[in-house]
Amino acid sequence: MDWHTFFVVIHVVGTVLGTGGATFAEVFLLKALRDGIIEPFEAEDLKVIYRVLRIGFVLVVISGFGLLVLARLEDHAQYLYSPRLWAKLMIVAILAVGIIVWRARWLPQRVSVVLGSALSFSAWYAALVLGLWRSLDLSFPLILGAYVVWFFVVLLVQHFVRRALGIAV
Repeated sequence: MDWHTFFVVIHVVGTVLGTGGATFAEVFLLKALRDGIIEPFEAEDLKVIYRVLRIGFVLVVISGFGLLVLARLEDHAQYLYSPRLWAKLMIVAILAVGIIVWRARWLPQRVSVVLGSALSFSAWYAALVLGLWRSLDLSFPLILGAYVVWFFVVLLVQHFVRRALGIAV
């Protein structure tokens, strides 16, 4: 197996762990918050899911860095100018911000949970779509604008789902 294939496989595994983890984090968080109390066993489940999310994030960052270095070393610098690549890099930065927001002790817990959850969920799915949609030929601002719209859609849907389930976050 060559280095490119190795990094792509690691990148895909990281994205799958992140996207799946974000999905399960939402489901388990809703389940845990339904009665207004996060029981110890629910907290343990959430810790495992958040660990999977962190592992996915680390794999995406390391493999993405490897792919960038490889593109440069193998004289494929044209890929470094792709709007899709820059959008992916921005999404990874948003994921990092989401991690910080989730862990923020300086924010009210409600804000931390709502924003961190929406940032994580929307960014992981955006990363998945950007990775799969190879023929996407949009400018960086347009891709980023689409992400911002997607983030607010996720925020709104999460709000209505929590409301429908009677969850006060």
